[in-house]
Amino acid sequence: MNKNKISVLGGGSWGTVLAYLASLNDNEVTLWMRDEEVVREINNNNINSKYLPNLNLSSNLTATSKIEDISDSGIIIFCIPSDAFRDVSDLASSYVRDESFLVTATKGVERDGFSLMSNILADHYPRNAIGVLSGPNLAEEIASSHLSGTVIASDNKILTQSVIEGLTTDFFKVYENDDPYGVEMGGALKNIYAIACGIADGLDSGENTVGMIMTRGLGEMGRLASELGANPQTFLGLAGVGDLITTCASPLSRNHQFGKLIGKGMSVDDAKIQIGQTIEGLKTLKVVKIISDEHKVKMPIVDSLYKIIYKGSSLNGSIQNVLGEDMLKDVEFIK
Repeated sequence: MNKNKISVLGGGSWGTVLAYLASLNDNEVTLWMRDEEVVREINNNNINSKYLPNLNLSSNLTATSKIEDISDSGIIIFCIPSDAFRDVSDLASSYVRDESFLVTATKGVERDGFSLMSNILADHYPRNAIGVLSGPNLAEEIASSHLSGTVIASDNKILTQSVIEGLTTDFFKVYENDDPYGVEMGGALKNIYAIACGIADGLDSGENTVGMIMTRGLGEMGRLASELGANPQTFLGLAGVGDLITTCASPLSRNHQFGKLIGKGMSVDDAKIQIGQTIEGLKTLKVVKIISDEHKVKMPIVDSLYKIIYKGSSLNGSIQNVLGEDMLKDVEFIK
């Protein structure tokens, strides 16, 4: 195993920028993807014009479509869309050594049940140390060297330190956390509230309303996290409130863009077509609605969005129909 080799699975914008960050630290970097045309472009021209056309990639970054090229990696980072995460985990299983550190950088939940991406990795790789990478990370901004931070969470301290050393640069800071479940939940759940804030934007509701949705959403996230065994204090960090603010406020977020179209009166189906890419918050919303009902956790914004998006309830041009039957308590977990 080559401890200085980092492999990234997934050639989208996030996977590409993570591979780029790793290459800046003199690591030997392999970027795996299925698209042969993008592989050739990266290897011949040091650019991924499909996702990050203005980012010049390092010469010590090699793209490949051969999954066996990851076989001697010290760290393997999975940046696969959640719908394909299990299939790719299975595909890679013959080439992952027990000593390799595995990291999920995918924010989402599996369509059936409440399996997070780390759960899928644990299913396929029970002997490997597993970490979760999550935070307020818009790939386009990182590619432009804007100061950004993320969180690596794992029960394995050596994995944590290895990822910090492998990815930290002058403009990209990596922080540690010992609550991987909470960090991963924060990355998945915030997409729901980005949709809600997008709707508020589409309705021209104002900054007060957006701030209200974010903080009430953070309370909902904390309630569910606590019920399922995560530490709600984790949501006060980058992987919680940091990611929530960035995703809810940014026009670059697909979830926010989708919500804005709904707020402007577009149908759900037409909004999906216009976005044209995966909207993780839609799938997460459906799964979280099921799990919150099962555990009797009050999540008014989740309930309201579910009715609007999946049951055809009318928005009626009012953000009140997104906030739903709100709870009076302001701050959670204060006794």
